[in-house]
Amino acid sequence: MKPNIWVSSSQAKEMLIKQLATWPLAKKNYEAFKNVQYKVFTFNGFEIKVQFNPSRVQSSGANVDPEFLKKRRCFLCPDNLPVEQERLPFGSDYLVLCNPYPIFPEHFTISARAHVAQSIRGRFPDMLEMTRRLDAFTVFYNGPQSGASAPDHMHFQAGTRNYMPLDYEFEQIKETKLSTVWEGKEGSVYALKNYLRNGFVMRTTEWIEAAKLFDKVCQALQEYHPTEGEPMMNLFCRYESSGWTTILIPRKKHRPWQYEATGKEHLLSSPGAADMGGLFIISQPEDFEKISAGLLQDVYEQICLSNTEIDAVSQRIK
Repeated sequence: MKPNIWVSSSQAKEMLIKQLATWPLAKKNYEAFKNVQYKVFTFNGFEIKVQFNPSRVQSSGANVDPEFLKKRRCFLCPDNLPVEQERLPFGSDYLVLCNPYPIFPEHFTISARAHVAQSIRGRFPDMLEMTRRLDAFTVFYNGPQSGASAPDHMHFQAGTRNYMPLDYEFEQIKETKLSTVWEGKEGSVYALKNYLRNGFVMRTTEWIEAAKLFDKVCQALQEYHPTEGEPMMNLFCRYESSGWTTILIPRKKHRPWQYEATGKEHLLSSPGAADMGGLFIISQPEDFEKISAGLLQDVYEQICLSNTEIDAVSQRIK
């Protein structure tokens, strides 16, 4: 990514303000967002915040079948963007776009200019740079089989910092739910357990070391559960003066069995990064009515790694 054009947090915020005045779809959905409903469920030292957001129904039920994707017009390709949708160049390879279907007070998509498949391989340093430039936000990534509604087009997202429980709980959980897996001069890897969405946390001061640690964790995941492509995962990254914090939530399943169920057992849930961050998105009123702590725990246990599985991967990291 050539460092010729960057976007700051303030520039992104200014674009959103302008879009709300010039793009009817965005204005409508951001106005509706002010009225989304929430239910909060408390677990062992953390919470899950359930958001009822009807505008997200298309994303929750997105058809990600490869044959369907080949036939539909990609909504992230520059030539297919709505004429009202403004874009800010980020480096030479990406565009920062306002997401017209928000789940955050400020929600952006950072998409590749080229129509290339969703893959973090070779792009993690780009994510680190986005996080450093857009430091008012948390930047996150959905793997192609881990919640991405456009797995055929490379993209990241950015949302308001400290809106997901994973953000505002981090200082608390790092004292109670993190254990050291590996330590080096420029960074460390920690295991995150007893959190329903178990994973790994990387703390680094230099981006080169961050990339090395990320590759180290991915290699361990691949050894533990070999896949043809990248390990299933959701990524979160934030930047502060002390460096980068990257949280990797591995996955073992794309959707819970309830997604394919019928009748009362059906749950239109296709968990992505926000859900892994503790912001569980519901788009159907009947699902919001029946959601419970037990159902949430069941969904996360199906999709995420157990404490035992995290320990097994940790041994490979060491």
